[in-house]
Amino acid sequence: MTTHESHSSGQPKAAHAHHDDSFRLMGRVFPFPVYTGVYIILAISTIVEVLLFELPRGFFTIPAMVIIAIFKAGLVIWFYMHLNKDSRVFALTLLIPTVLVIVCTLFLMAIPPTGY
Repeated sequence: MTTHESHSSGQPKAAHAHHDDSFRLMGRVFPFPVYTGVYIILAISTIVEVLLFELPRGFFTIPAMVIIAIFKAGLVIWFYMHLNKDSRVFALTLLIPTVLVIVCTLFLMAIPPTGY
Protein backbone atom coordinates (compact mmCIF):
# COMPACT_ATOMS: atom_id res chain seq x y z
CA MET A 1 0.00 0.00 0.00
CA THR A 2 1.30 3.51 -0.79
CA THR A 3 1.38 6.59 1.39
CA HIS A 4 -1.88 7.76 -0.15
CA GLU A 5 -5.25 6.16 0.12
CA SER A 6 -8.16 6.87 -2.10
CA HIS A 7 -11.51 8.19 -0.85
CA SER A 8 -14.86 7.57 -2.40
CA SER A 9 -14.43 10.72 -4.54
CA GLY A 10 -11.26 9.29 -6.08
CA GLN A 11 -9.01 11.98 -4.60
CA PRO A 12 -5.89 10.82 -2.76
CA LYS A 13 -5.93 11.12 1.02
CA ALA A 14 -2.66 11.90 2.80
CA ALA A 15 -1.41 9.27 5.25
CA HIS A 16 -0.64 11.96 7.83
CA ALA A 17 -4.11 13.44 8.18
CA HIS A 18 -3.37 15.10 11.54
CA HIS A 19 -1.33 17.77 9.72
CA ASP A 20 -4.41 19.62 8.47
CA ASP A 21 -4.17 23.06 6.94
CA SER A 22 -6.74 24.50 9.35
CA PHE A 23 -7.06 24.86 13.10
CA ARG A 24 -10.46 24.81 14.81
CA LEU A 25 -10.87 26.53 18.17
CA MET A 26 -14.22 27.26 19.83
CA GLY A 27 -16.10 26.87 16.56
CA ARG A 28 -13.84 29.19 14.55
CA VAL A 29 -11.56 27.91 11.82
CA PHE A 30 -8.10 29.46 11.49
CA PRO A 31 -6.03 29.08 8.29
CA PHE A 32 -2.96 27.39 9.78
CA PRO A 33 -2.04 23.90 11.02
CA VAL A 34 -3.04 22.61 14.47
CA TYR A 35 0.49 22.69 15.89
CA THR A 36 0.96 26.28 14.75
CA GLY A 37 -2.30 27.27 16.43
CA VAL A 38 -1.30 25.57 19.67
CA TYR A 39 2.12 27.25 19.47
CA ILE A 40 0.46 30.67 19.07
CA ILE A 41 -1.81 30.01 22.06
CA LEU A 42 1.20 28.92 24.15
CA ALA A 43 3.12 32.04 23.11
CA ILE A 44 0.23 34.35 24.01
CA SER A 45 -0.20 32.55 27.35
CA THR A 46 3.50 33.00 28.09
CA ILE A 47 3.29 36.73 27.30
CA VAL A 48 0.29 37.01 29.66
CA GLU A 49 2.28 35.19 32.38
CA VAL A 50 5.26 37.53 31.99
CA LEU A 51 3.03 40.61 32.09
CA LEU A 52 1.21 39.24 35.12
CA PHE A 53 4.53 38.61 36.85
CA GLU A 54 5.60 42.21 36.26
CA LEU A 55 2.46 43.62 37.91
CA PRO A 56 2.41 44.33 41.65
CA ARG A 57 1.71 41.18 43.65
CA GLY A 58 -1.89 40.72 44.63
CA PHE A 59 -4.00 37.96 46.08
CA PHE A 60 -4.87 36.56 42.65
CA THR A 61 -1.44 36.83 40.98
CA ILE A 62 -0.05 33.43 41.97
CA PRO A 63 -3.33 31.49 41.49
CA ALA A 64 -3.76 33.10 38.04
CA MET A 65 -0.22 32.11 37.09
CA VAL A 66 -0.81 28.55 38.32
CA ILE A 67 -4.02 28.32 36.27
CA ILE A 68 -2.22 29.56 33.16
CA ALA A 69 0.62 27.07 33.77
CA ILE A 70 -1.85 24.17 34.12
CA PHE A 71 -3.61 25.32 30.95
CA LYS A 72 -0.32 25.42 29.05
CA ALA A 73 0.73 22.00 30.35
CA GLY A 74 -2.65 20.62 29.32
CA LEU A 75 -2.24 21.98 25.79
CA VAL A 76 1.22 20.45 25.45
CA ILE A 77 0.04 17.09 26.74
CA TRP A 78 -3.18 17.11 24.71
CA PHE A 79 -1.72 18.09 21.34
CA TYR A 80 2.06 17.62 21.26
CA MET A 81 2.04 14.38 23.26
CA HIS A 82 -1.05 13.22 21.31
CA LEU A 83 -3.24 12.48 24.33
CA ASN A 84 -6.22 13.56 22.22
CA LYS A 85 -5.64 10.53 19.97
CA ASP A 86 -5.12 8.02 22.81
CA SER A 87 -7.63 6.12 24.91
CA ARG A 88 -9.59 8.14 27.48
CA VAL A 89 -8.13 5.87 30.16
CA PHE A 90 -4.79 7.63 29.73
CA ALA A 91 -6.49 11.02 30.10
CA LEU A 92 -8.12 9.87 33.35
CA THR A 93 -4.84 8.51 34.72
CA LEU A 94 -3.43 12.00 34.23
CA LEU A 95 -6.51 13.97 35.26
CA ILE A 96 -7.26 12.25 38.57
CA PRO A 97 -3.83 12.86 40.17
CA THR A 98 -3.82 16.42 38.80
CA VAL A 99 -7.16 17.17 40.46
CA LEU A 100 -5.91 15.61 43.72
CA VAL A 101 -2.77 17.77 43.65
CA ILE A 102 -4.85 20.90 43.06
CA VAL A 103 -7.23 20.04 45.92
CA CYS A 104 -4.32 19.29 48.27
CA THR A 105 -2.56 22.52 47.29
CA LEU A 106 -5.71 24.56 47.93
CA PHE A 107 -6.12 22.84 51.29
CA LEU A 108 -2.54 23.63 52.27
CA MET A 109 -2.97 27.25 51.15
CA ALA A 110 -6.05 27.54 53.40
CA ILE A 111 -4.19 26.46 56.53
CA PRO A 112 -2.73 29.48 58.30
CA PRO A 113 1.06 29.35 58.74
CA THR A 114 2.39 28.68 62.20
CA GLY A 115 5.44 30.34 63.69
CA TYR A 116 8.18 27.80 64.25
